[in-house]
Amino acid sequence: MLEKNVAAILVSHRSNVFYLSGFTGSSGFLLVTPEEALLYTDFRYLEQAGEQSPAFEVVKVESSTDYSRAAGLLSQRGLPNLAVEEARLTLREYNMLKEAVSGTALLPLYNFFEEIRAVKEEPEVELIARAARIAVEAWQDVLSLLKPGISELEVAYELEYRLRKRGSERLPFEIIVASGERSALPHGIASTRIIREGELVAVDFGAVSGGYCSDMTRTFLLGEPSEKQQEIYNLVHEAQEMAFKMIKAGQECAGVDAVVRQYFQQQGYGAHFGHGLGHGVGLDVHELPTLSPKGQETLQEMMVFSVEPGIYIEKWGGVRIEDLVVLRHGGLQILTGSDRKLLLG
Repeated sequence: MLEKNVAAILVSHRSNVFYLSGFTGSSGFLLVTPEEALLYTDFRYLEQAGEQSPAFEVVKVESSTDYSRAAGLLSQRGLPNLAVEEARLTLREYNMLKEAVSGTALLPLYNFFEEIRAVKEEPEVELIARAARIAVEAWQDVLSLLKPGISELEVAYELEYRLRKRGSERLPFEIIVASGERSALPHGIASTRIIREGELVAVDFGAVSGGYCSDMTRTFLLGEPSEKQQEIYNLVHEAQEMAFKMIKAGQECAGVDAVVRQYFQQQGYGAHFGHGLGHGVGLDVHELPTLSPKGQETLQEMMVFSVEPGIYIEKWGGVRIEDLVVLRHGGLQILTGSDRKLLLG
């Protein structure tokens, strides 16, 4: 804080609030100065906040946008400025805060805590690894149910049930099940469509353990693959293997993405890979680092992120293989360790 000439920081993004304080309530914010740490929340969460956040002074407010008591403290302490998470506050919240702390300069703080969170501690990796194991085990549980005639929604329901039964606290995101031509939709939410023999089916899902997420995608096929289906799958699998071999501490995120993108371009499918190669996973299912052409981070040890190349062809279908990895001192560790071959139903 002192290095950035920041007198105080207001933290309102739920994941950052949890990361700093352990508080899981849906309403509240933190105010942190070099000498004090306060958690502001409403009546519903006062006892919970005291139990979960013993290092913070808990202050009762009327709502998560009641900044009056925080403003009073800033005034009493004579603090000249307040840093805020510029990418997290809504315009309404910003205007309410600006009015409440009039006389105190508001400073934009972009990705400050997100950059810290990108490098995990070992207990965080253990929770992510547990969430990954839950997802892998749930996936293995549903494989025997994947037969022609089942709908995408049924696959999603069965998978969610098994994720919960295996211990997932919630879903980190809505399960994606996209079959046939719909598998060309990278985020094709499950529909009532019936899965037929000979179709590619992409399933993207995850679990949550201790607040930390996992994320993985598997593509399967009911029946025998056509020559083109096998070709596309092999290309995506090979691209992922290339990325695994490149990933090391000190490597630019955009550089890893560029190698896979160039490979697809050389194979004639460059236009069919329209998203980034990967993203960080932790308290949020999408966080830093960003493995894409716009990624500005450099890979560091103890970063956890996805590696998910894909080829999507409109009116035909698509293939994505996504695995979650942690970059350790000894190299890359794959956390979602299920079979990555084309699964045939």
